[in-house]
Amino acid sequence: MIRLGIFARPPQAGRVKTRLIPDLGADKAARVYRYCLEHTLDVAQRSGLDYQLFLSEHSSDDLFNDEPLARQQGVDLGARMHHALRALLADDASGALIIGSDCLDLRPAHLRRAAQALATCDVVVIPALDGGYALIGCREAEPELFARVDWSTGRVLRQTLANAERLGLRLAQLDAVRDIDTLDDLEHYPQLLRLVASS
Repeated sequence: MIRLGIFARPPQAGRVKTRLIPDLGADKAARVYRYCLEHTLDVAQRSGLDYQLFLSEHSSDDLFNDEPLARQQGVDLGARMHHALRALLADDASGALIIGSDCLDLRPAHLRRAAQALATCDVVVIPALDGGYALIGCREAEPELFARVDWSTGRVLRQTLANAERLGLRLAQLDAVRDIDTLDDLEHYPQLLRLVASS
């Protein structure tokens, strides 16, 4: 069994998609984030994988009423992902995947392909076009995989792959996708342009 973890924040204005706020304002940026999060939850449900939502903080948002929730724990993103992987793998899972909540390119087929890759590899990644990754999966929660990574930079993927190589882990790298951080990213998605134009 492969389990899926989704990293998310409550979609509160001023707290999410902060790089979009100078162009769109806090309310529209939060609407973009909510749209992406709803897409991510739909993809997870349709993938057929058992999944867990890891929130950055408590939320009473109705969006989370029927979702399996846990809290992110750790001093940085790497520590939080390692903690989540350990939790996902604790229930006799043969592997675990982690995704964020801001990638409209992800489809159920991406998640299923990544899960299948863990049958023959130790680590699987779906790169993001900005130099990070939209998905990482592991058969074991190896803390050194997330060590010495400059999070929120264009070096994340390269440094993570270097860690995997140094650890001797077998790696599968799937096709890259786009996540949504900037106004330029929005222009690739007509539905998001309509959303911000109408709100």
